[in-house]
Amino acid sequence: MRRADRPHSRAEFFAADGVILVKRTPPLPTQPAPGQPPSVQANPLEGDEVLLAVWDDGSVTALHGHVDLGTGIRTALAQVVAEELNVELSAINMVLGNTATVPNQGATIASASLQIHAAPLRAAAAQVRAWLIARAAALNLLPVAYGELLAGQHIELVLDLSTSLKPTAEHNIIGTSVPRVDIPAKVTGALTFVHDMRVPGMLHGRVVRPPYVGADHGDFIGNTLAAVDESSIAHIPGIRAVVVIRDFVGVVAEREEHADQALRDLHVAWKPWPGMADQSDLAEAIRNNPSTQRKLVDEGNVDLAMAAADQKMPRTYVWPYQMHASIGPSCAVADWQPDGMTVWAGSQNPHVLRADLSKLMGLPDMQINVIRMEAAGCYGRNCADDVAADAALLSRAVGAPVRVQLTREQESAWEPKGAAQLMQVNGGLNTDGTVAAYDFQTSYPSNASPTLALLLTRTVEPVAQAFEMGDRTARPPYDYANLRVAVNDMAPLVRASWLRGVSALPNSFAHESYIDELATAAGVDPVEFRLRYLQDPRAAELLKATAEKAGWQPHSAPQGQNAQDSQYAQSDILQGQGVGYARYNHSKWPGFGAAWAAWVADVDVNHRTGEVHVRRVVVGHDA
Repeated sequence: MRRADRPHSRAEFFAADGVILVKRTPPLPTQPAPGQPPSVQANPLEGDEVLLAVWDDGSVTALHGHVDLGTGIRTALAQVVAEELNVELSAINMVLGNTATVPNQGATIASASLQIHAAPLRAAAAQVRAWLIARAAALNLLPVAYGELLAGQHIELVLDLSTSLKPTAEHNIIGTSVPRVDIPAKVTGALTFVHDMRVPGMLHGRVVRPPYVGADHGDFIGNTLAAVDESSIAHIPGIRAVVVIRDFVGVVAEREEHADQALRDLHVAWKPWPGMADQSDLAEAIRNNPSTQRKLVDEGNVDLAMAAADQKMPRTYVWPYQMHASIGPSCAVADWQPDGMTVWAGSQNPHVLRADLSKLMGLPDMQINVIRMEAAGCYGRNCADDVAADAALLSRAVGAPVRVQLTREQESAWEPKGAAQLMQVNGGLNTDGTVAAYDFQTSYPSNASPTLALLLTRTVEPVAQAFEMGDRTARPPYDYANLRVAVNDMAPLVRASWLRGVSALPNSFAHESYIDELATAAGVDPVEFRLRYLQDPRAAELLKATAEKAGWQPHSAPQGQNAQDSQYAQSDILQGQGVGYARYNHSKWPGFGAAWAAWVADVDVNHRTGEVHVRRVVVGHDA
């Protein structure tokens, strides 16, 4: 079978000749973790999952449930497979995120694509190599090309995770710098991005969003539309439909410029709605948001230690809501047919999107295929799933494929924001300059953010949900004798989703800001002070090495304060260095650690204007 004829469904893989497959029974459903968003389990009716196919022409199809968000996992996973199979990297065709063929491995998050979810694929490749070598030996055909052993054959192996892997010392591809396999198509303009997807008979859709920007709970959702005047766009040619379902409003046209014009000209009236809670004082808004406290750590005697502290240092850190601000507004194409639907989308979670579309459209999930294409980059969830659901509703309404492109305004306004966070620290120093105690509370408004069309159509009820997700990296990396850590779990204030690490980045920001303040108050160099409390040898080694590489200049007081005594006496520019360290812990408390990282930043500050310029950042990364 030629590569161009490769299967487009699991059934086609299992019916193919000239191939050896590695399959697995989908992992058993896990019980929903308390306080966590539900995951979407594999559908047992889909049968065994295919991880790897080696073909009689020497090419390889490797299948993985995660997607490449620009981080290069398409290349990295191909390296893993090529290494274990002993084939050229060019022989590997990576299929990512296509729900009709790939295993369900959950969302592409938390650096787990390689750390965790590459393991089955790697074992599958090693298993095929061992099988082929054994078969060649049995037939006395060594050495022989893989293809000669597979001609006319159909072989299925059940994944064996205990398969012996190549020793690290024998690696020739893993650990080497290879050209990214995705770059040539992007450079030459080949079809890569969902924004460029076109199918025969495709129409163009636009959506009209309601006035309650950023709301994802409240009874007004789905109940605020007053009227839509379809006659207001009667002058526009090629209008195929105006689609209204509760608060979901969309238009479909034959040409994209007419869909754009319809979006501008359509008269839509909305009822009054209660408005959003005041967030001008974000810290106060988070404090006033009802919460339930979970105590995670209580070591030593924090209260006694604080009572005896020489210098009490209560601090509050506020992390604002963040925009993902993807470089291009989200886009999707949906093709509704009587027997099922295909959706081309930029989702980072194709199987969850498929489950949402199943609920929205009333179709079994096996009748929906989400084909993941690259899209505008994201470091967390943007509107990719929302626009896919928009396209699905409009395609069903007109019985034809529909491409929906959000406007920049819609993307910016409605994308689920990176959640805000409030961190409160009560700590201080003893008379000898040691840390007396560290009493840390973090408050994280939840980030469930249901797909928008589900809310606007009231397919799901817009009920606020409080998840236990503020605890990522809530424990500081430093060993304080008296330590208390608590999380205040709370419902969302506005529509929010993950952006770089679900609460871990703000927590680390607070930990690092506070230990800097402690070091300054103690009159100790910030690197030296951290090392006193950093008991993990691997972390300490990394911090020392990074500081050395950066040319760290030890200091026990803020740098550049006495400009008149420095080489900058005649300049408004002061210079200094800052240091930071973190190790991200992901998943339900206490979670698991991913990479270690340390940073040193060389910074210039104009002490007259306050302008800050980062001249250089030296990063030590231990993965």
